[in-house]
Amino acid sequence: MIAKTTTGSDFEGALTYGAGQRQGRGKEPGEAPLLVVSNVIPGSPKEMAQDMQAVAARSKRVRKPVWHTVLSWKAGEAVSQAQKVAAAKRYCELMGAPIDRHQVVVYEHRDKQHAHVHIYLNRVPIDGGPALRTDNNFYRQPAVTRQISQELGMDPLPERRRSLKTLDPTKEVARQRVSQALAQLLQQSDREGEQWLALQLQKLAIEIRYTHDKGGVLRGVSFETEGVALRGQEVGYKGAQLREALAASVKPVREPEAERKARPEVSTTLPQPAPPVRPKQVRRKGRRQ
Repeated sequence: MIAKTTTGSDFEGALTYGAGQRQGRGKEPGEAPLLVVSNVIPGSPKEMAQDMQAVAARSKRVRKPVWHTVLSWKAGEAVSQAQKVAAAKRYCELMGAPIDRHQVVVYEHRDKQHAHVHIYLNRVPIDGGPALRTDNNFYRQPAVTRQISQELGMDPLPERRRSLKTLDPTKEVARQRVSQALAQLLQQSDREGEQWLALQLQKLAIEIRYTHDKGGVLRGVSFETEGVALRGQEVGYKGAQLREALAASVKPVREPEAERKARPEVSTTLPQPAPPVRPKQVRRKGRRQ
């Protein structure tokens, strides 16, 4: 199984293609079934695109909120629909966009000899957290697809399409281990700063080294586990990316309504100062002549 990803800004165009309804490239009924819909009201590509665009509009920084990934299996490999659904969901989770936090739409295409699905997700999460990053997919996706293949009992990636980095299996195992640990830790709502992350990784036998500039700003990061040294970009997190992930605001937990109503109200109105008391004037009696 391999993954190819592109990003864009047109949800409607992307979903129209996924549904097999693009003009001039229409597919027959049944050639593009809808497999997964998460945090989106099922409907036409246009309706679902409007829903996803409304969430994407909450972020002023993300210019390309559309994430489109094609998961493909090799020709002749038998893949059940349940496996395709499981692979798509697991892919989103391992890439940092679990379907409980992101809007996801998945279509299956049956117009080629090999099985493949199209995953469309909104990089902007529904909970207001940081957007899904797009860089370093070259390093992350091969490890993710291999893990999914192993978990679901699928055939491994064909030798001719393997990355040269997989020639060192020890380093690949270490890269995958560190990448997964970071993805899980940085999704925790109680995450803190650099010292917290170093302590959590130490519990997993992973050492992290930070590089700061003269102003104390995190600029670089590297890792080591079981004697294997890794650069930050090899596990999907450069210094700037890790800095942003640690500094990302976490949505505060709202107080339950019942407890809020039961709590006695405290007035914040300050008492008004009393008007000043004017001293009484003492009238002097005139001396009689």
